Amino acid sequence: MNHKHYYVLGFALVAAMMVVAILLNPTSEFGGTDDGGGDVIEEIDPDYEPWFNSIWEPSGELTTLFFCLQTAIGSLIIGYFIGLNRGKVSQTMDKKKSA
Repeated sequence: MNHKHYYVLGFALVAAMMVVAILLNPTSEFGGTDDGGGDVIEEIDPDYEPWFNSIWEPSGELTTLFFCLQTAIGSLIIGYFIGLNRGKVSQTMDKKKSA
């Protein structure tokens, strides 16, 4: 099987898992973990007091900027390793052709 097929198969598998998750729970809310953790702590121990408060809480625009920056850095890292893998495969194929 060609390496491209693995990427397509992986993408199809992730897409299928997302569709199945939505179909199995059509009324559920798929929210982030930021608020979910606090809700669970409140259920377990209503008298819980946080150990400390945040020194600085960025505004909504800065939060969005940081999230986009994190996404861009992660995409660069993933793209680098995919390119590195393609380069290694290409070198291996070139060596096989020349031998």
